[in-house]
Amino acid sequence: MTLTQENKHVEVQETTDPFAGVSQRALKFLPLYLLVPILYWIIFKTMGYELNWTGFALGALGWTVALFLRGPLSLLVQKWPVERAKNVIVSSSGVLEEGVRVILLVLTSVSFSWAQSVGQGWAAIEVLFVIINVIMITVLIKRTDEKAMQAKEMLQTQGHIQASPLWGILERIWASAFHIGATLVIAHNAWLVLLMIPLHSGLNLIAVRMAKGSILRTNMLVAAVGLITLAIGVLIF
Repeated sequence: MTLTQENKHVEVQETTDPFAGVSQRALKFLPLYLLVPILYWIIFKTMGYELNWTGFALGALGWTVALFLRGPLSLLVQKWPVERAKNVIVSSSGVLEEGVRVILLVLTSVSFSWAQSVGQGWAAIEVLFVIINVIMITVLIKRTDEKAMQAKEMLQTQGHIQASPLWGILERIWASAFHIGATLVIAHNAWLVLLMIPLHSGLNLIAVRMAKGSILRTNMLVAAVGLITLAIGVLIF
């Protein structure tokens, strides 16, 4: 094979590779993720509520604590069948996040102004986490070792490679609405955490399964639940 033929062969591989161009698209839209927390800041400011930066920081800390609490659970189920372990970890999101959320609110304040700040911080740190994940996936796509290829296959199976980055940004808008709404609901009545736990876990479980088949339907589900939760949280106050 001549050098020219080899170059053409490489070019054909790149154009037929489903991962080609993914990193460029992801990085191109990455700054748009930052508009999500700004959007909610503008909405609540328009409603007359200033952002309490202490509450915002504690909300971000609360989400981080809930994330780290998954660590021991991940170790416990690491030898289980992959699908079963994943379901357990995803299901734990409701217990851990809503548990930390209610404790945080009870120990600090349950006023509307405070709760919306906590909720915004909770949602914003998750957006940051997603940005970090996108960067990690971008790095992963460029690798060709065995573990990287296995991870690529998993991403492709879940539809994450073919999906436009804009779907991820929309999903952050709806998920942020859910987190802010859940914070307001629990701030209104701490006992409502008993409803938010199964709702949170159920939403995540269903969304993970639906994402394998349709990103559109997954976004519609998260949008409906997220916006309804936010509307209820605002109205009950």
